[in-house]
Amino acid sequence: MKAQYVKKLEEGQTVNDYFAILTKEAPRKYSSKAGVWFAFDVADKTGPIRVKYWGVDKDTTEELYGTLKAGDVVTISGGTVKMDKFDRGLAIHLSEGACQVAKTAEYEEDELVAAGEKDVAGMVTKLWEEIAGIKDDDIRRFLESLFKDKELLKKYSECPASRRNHHNYKGGLLEHVLSMSAMSRTIAAQYSPELDVDLMVAGCILHDIGKIYSYDVKPFIEHTTDGRLLGHIPIGAEMISGRMNELGDFPPGLKTKLIHMILSHHGSLMAGSPVEPKFPEAAALHKIDDCDAFVKNQVQMRRSVGEMDDEWARPGGRGREMYLK
Repeated sequence: MKAQYVKKLEEGQTVNDYFAILTKEAPRKYSSKAGVWFAFDVADKTGPIRVKYWGVDKDTTEELYGTLKAGDVVTISGGTVKMDKFDRGLAIHLSEGACQVAKTAEYEEDELVAAGEKDVAGMVTKLWEEIAGIKDDDIRRFLESLFKDKELLKKYSECPASRRNHHNYKGGLLEHVLSMSAMSRTIAAQYSPELDVDLMVAGCILHDIGKIYSYDVKPFIEHTTDGRLLGHIPIGAEMISGRMNELGDFPPGLKTKLIHMILSHHGSLMAGSPVEPKFPEAAALHKIDDCDAFVKNQVQMRRSVGEMDDEWARPGGRGREMYLK
């Protein structure tokens, strides 16, 4: 049974527990002595933390590095939690000879994959309420038909919204969608009657639906092969187009608009959309998506730092500084 969690680790504590590897970085040479060291990021359900392995023998260190890969669950034995001055946050330090890191097959997945704070069943109920509130008969009928597929609804309600950036936990996609839907109703009311609120809410519900086939929740959230090769936007657009065709009588013009909103919600070709938003509701969807994702990312980064005496930190050891007071 897992006893130590990232969020509760404290400076000076000895670490003897298992974690999932998120990423690893190539070994680097020391600047003032022989040998190499490397860093990798691990996580459990409470969050990520950086691990630094200080090797002595170059060959031994590189051999260990080669045995570890993203997705592995590893047991760390004898590591020490230290405040890392370079990364400005806590990190687990491992010294060759005094510590061990080894793959393990004995772990509980629920201890490694984070779940959101909001009740999934309650969010599913809210989703159905959002659908029931849509006045356009064609849109509402389509969404009702779509989510009556119990397997699809289960995938949708448990799917994360991202791998690392925001809402990166079970149920994160649905939480993101419901937050966006609330924002879209407020914005549509502000610009009434210029914006079609039903189109915007449907766009929120459908924009990331391709992620249910793009992410796999294993020891940690990872891209599927289809997710890597195709991306969630084309997957979602093709899926929804096919489901609309199955209905047989879905209005072609409305179908084109909704598919366009899925395809354009990243806002630009550089950001991953094959087409830019071409009408107000699509443009609004892009900004709502970006706003909710960005704000949630900032909130999660602040939480990840925890309580510190310092005024400033660089969450995750990279990226922009954050003011803590």
